[in-house]
Formats: sequence, C-alpha cells, structure tokens
Amino acid sequence: MKNSNQSGPGSDDLKGLMNRENLKDFYKKQLPALLKTVFIEPINGTCRIFKGEGAGTYGNALLLIGTTMLLYFIGPYLLAGKYLREMLSFGALFKFALLAGIFVLLVSLLSFGIKTFNGKPAFKQELLTGALCGVGLILLLFILLLVRIFGNGLDMYDLMSPGGIIQRIGFLLILVLYIYLFMVNIFQQSLRASGTSDTIGWYISPIAILLAGYLTMKIAQSLLTPSTPF
Repeated sequence: MKNSNQSGPGSDDLKGLMNRENLKDFYKKQLPALLKTVFIEPINGTCRIFKGEGAGTYGNALLLIGTTMLLYFIGPYLLAGKYLREMLSFGALFKFALLAGIFVLLVSLLSFGIKTFNGKPAFKQELLTGALCGVGLILLLFILLLVRIFGNGLDMYDLMSPGGIIQRIGFLLILVLYIYLFMVNIFQQSLRASGTSDTIGWYISPIAILLAGYLTMKIAQSLLTPSTPF
C-alpha cells in the first residue's frame, strides 16, 4: 500500500505515534479539524470523514480514545467532593477511564457488526466511529464539571446513579439529549459512509448507542458498586 512509510497521527503505522511532534500535530491540527467538521458539518462533513481512506484514521482514533480515557481518569477526581476525593485511589480513577474506553470499544464493535451484514466493515476504521462518539463522553464530562463548579451538591455518587443526575441537574437534560443525538449522528454517518442503507441507519443507530450505553452501565455497576474496594 502506498504511503507505508508515512509518519505521524495521519499514518496507520503506529511506529512513532506517541512522538512529541506527532502529538503536537494531532492536538494542534488534526483534532481541531475533526471537531470543526463534526460540529459545523454534522451530516455531510462527518460522512466525508468516514469515507476518507487517507492515512490517519487509525492513529487519530487511537489518540482520541486515549484522550477520552485520560480525561475520564482526571475528571472524576475533579468532580469528587473534598472528603470523597480522599477515598479515591489510582485504581478507582482507572476504572472510570476504563469504562470510557469500554463504551468506545462497544460502539466500534456494534458498528463493525452491523456493517458486516450491510456495509463494508474495517475494524481499524470502526475505531474512529467509537472515538468520535467518545467526544460525546467528553462533552458530558464537561457539563458535569460546569455543574460541579457552578451548581450545588453534585458529587461522585451522582455519576453512579442516573436518577441522581436527573434529580440534581434536570434543567440540563436537554444538553444530555443533545449529546445522545450527537452520538447517534456519528454512528449513522459511519453506516452511511460504508454503504449501509439510510433506512437501516436511521432506525438502528439510536438503538446501537443505547445498547452500548446500557452494556457500559451494567459493567459499571460491577466495577463501581460501594462494596467494591477502591
């Protein structure tokens, strides 16, 4: 394949992916360009991202997934109250990061599975589907951080209880709905780019995101229950 010796986040070759220059290029150029496209051109622009066969899909996906997990490692510590923060260990924070990675991976697997029957699957390409849905997770974390700063009484237990979040920040549910629809659109445009019919994409994308979220929450229950030692 051509461009096999190309380096940087724009190359499927992982050699040197964590190089300082590659990271600098990703965060200064690649990531802003991706975000600009998915937010300013959410339909056609996002679809073009998935149709593009240029080098960079795999590397960008891995770096974006890593960024999401890193933020979910740091974010819960910032969200925790003063006393609960003292109880958090490295292991507990790692679990939050792991859950973010699990959600992204589940989205990628569901996308791959659907395209196996109705499109053109390529698992490395599907990692970008999950990675871009991870942007939705980052938006959710950002909203919770804002509520933590400007709101009253939000603590780590709210993160473990959807009911707690609804009760405490009900006025922000519309933003949570936006995040869900953002992920649905990412998934739908990924299917569309692979040749999956629009009808199938329209109906199955919301279900796929809900299923990935449900499975992640079931895993979270076993990892984050109070009886589980930190």
